[in-house]
This record gives sequence, C-alpha cells and structure tokens, in this order.
Amino acid sequence: MDIWYNSSVMKKKEWLILSIICIAALAMLAYFKLMPKKETPADPHAEAVQPQEEAKGEWIAVVWRNKIILYFDSGIDAEYEVEGDVGHMLIEVKDNSWHVKEVDCYDYTCKNMGWMTTDSILPIICLPNDLVIIDSDTAQNMIDEVNNGN
Repeated sequence: MDIWYNSSVMKKKEWLILSIICIAALAMLAYFKLMPKKETPADPHAEAVQPQEEAKGEWIAVVWRNKIILYFDSGIDAEYEVEGDVGHMLIEVKDNSWHVKEVDCYDYTCKNMGWMTTDSILPIICLPNDLVIIDSDTAQNMIDEVNNGN
C-alpha cells in the first residue's frame, strides 16, 4: 500500500511542477505580447538617394559592396558614421576636406590616408570594411561599370 501512496504523491508533485511551468510560460507570453515594441533601427546599408540640391562643395559618396550608402556635402562641416563589414567608420568633413576620424578595422590604412579634397587623386578605401569614399560622379560610374559587366 505504501507504493500506491508514494506514486500518488509523486503525481501530485508532477502536476504542481507542470502547473508552475505552464503559468510561467503564459505569464512570459503575455508579457512579450503586451510589452511595447521597440522600433527596429534603419538598415545601415540601405542604398542612399542621390541628393538633387546643389552642394556647397561637392557631393561625396560612401560606397559599400557596390552601392552608395551615404552622400555628404564636402562644403558642410560635419561628421558621418557608416557601418562596414568589420564595424563602424566615422568620417569628419571640415573646410572642403574629409578624412576617416575613427574606424573599426585591423589595418587603419583608410585612417592613415589623411585628409582628402576634390583635387585628390585617390579615394579613401577601407578594405576590411569594404568601404570606399569617393566623389559621387566617379562612384556612380564605377557602380554602373560593374553592373553593366564592362
């Protein structure tokens, strides 16, 4: 008779544990359903829309994986942050010049290239982040050439 008594007690304990688990699951489900939803951040690699207004300096483009993700005006002093394959890049624009102020990568070549102007021959290139900073006309021509297979 002791065997039946112990097994019925175990069944009561099992039901109690199962009930607690179900109540906890329902409480968590209700919490997540009723909790206010956070806005999803914008895609850091979304293709930028080419500006139509006249630039004070010149329109400069940041290219990531064959698409322009940012345009900035070289004539307006500002800082811009973009995301690459490895991490972020902070671009500083001042007095019609621009340079990479901070970057998350392992070789810092882009940061060490210094200040660029519209007269610069080379673009700023960050290979680890797959980012290129170049004038917008050249950037668009480069993308068109790749897309057309030439």
